[in-house]
Formats: sequence, C-alpha cells, structure tokens
Amino acid sequence: MEENLNQTLDQRSAQRFKEFLTFLELTPLGMAAFLELSSDHIYSLRRGRRSISDAIAASLSEKLGITTADVYNPNFKLRKTKKGIQHMNQFKDANRNNPSFFINLKNENSLTFRIRILLVENGYFESEKQVNQVVKELAKYQIKVISEKATKSLLYLVDTGYLTFQKKTFMKKDGTESKQKINHYYEP
Repeated sequence: MEENLNQTLDQRSAQRFKEFLTFLELTPLGMAAFLELSSDHIYSLRRGRRSISDAIAASLSEKLGITTADVYNPNFKLRKTKKGIQHMNQFKDANRNNPSFFINLKNENSLTFRIRILLVENGYFESEKQVNQVVKELAKYQIKVISEKATKSLLYLVDTGYLTFQKKTFMKKDGTESKQKINHYYEP
C-alpha cells in the first residue's frame, strides 16, 4: 500500500517537474545546469523515479521568485516574476553557447519537436527502439518521414539529453546476425 502511495506521489512530482521544464523552456540537460544537479538526477525526477526534494524546491523557489509551497502545489500556475526573469536572463547569458540547454519553441512543427512531444514524453522510448520502428509509429500520427530525417531528429534528441542510444548488431529477417550495427534509442 505504501509503495503504491510513493509511486503516485513520484508520478505527481514528475508531472510537476515537467511543468517547470516547459515553463523555463529548458531541456533536461539545461535543467541540470540550472539546478546544478546531475543529468541522471533530472531524468529520475522527470520519469517519476524520484520526487522533488526540499532542496530542489528551495532552489527553484529561490531562482524563480516563488515560495517553496508554490513549487509543490500543482494548482499554482507558474508565472514570471521579476526575480525569476532576472535569474533566467543571467542563466541564458552565461550559457548562450550551449544550445542543447534550451528548447526553441519556434520549431513546434519540426520533426524533432513532434517526436519529443508525441513519443518521448509519452514513454514510447522506455524500451529500445530502432529508427524503422519510430518511422512506423510516426505514421500512426499521419507523420510520413524517411529514415534519414528520423535519424537526424533522434540524434538531436540524444544531444539534448532526451534520449540515449546503443549500437547493436542488426538482425536480418531470416534471423541471422549481420556485421552491420544499428542504433537502438531509449530514454536514459
């Protein structure tokens, strides 16, 4: 019973943490730098494997100019404050040369953005996926794309910290192994 309660709390915390990522327009790598935490810690928060700790809530509240209670409160609508704007501007200026920290919302129609919203954010990459599987899944959303474009978008998602990949031997249709290795993408 207690384990179910903890999982529910962790999932609520993950949802709230995703709201902060969206509000700040930061990638997981950017949020790791913003909060001065490891990217593994950020992934655990985003996936619901951990809850927002008091230290993280204090850091967010300090940097955004809101109260710690506001960080935890899912009914509190995140808003820009003078202190928060000032802190974010300083962070953006200090990290201007690291574009993998920031989400560019101008690209909402880009393939990368759609893969992130439709597949990554909905747990599609909890298990390893090959490019051809991603192409087939996108077709279900009426998104027709060639493998090369999908690969480029997936590699960008790797660069920005949403996915990682592992090279594995390609299995032929007849069940034999090929000498060729292909990328298998999954969430870290």
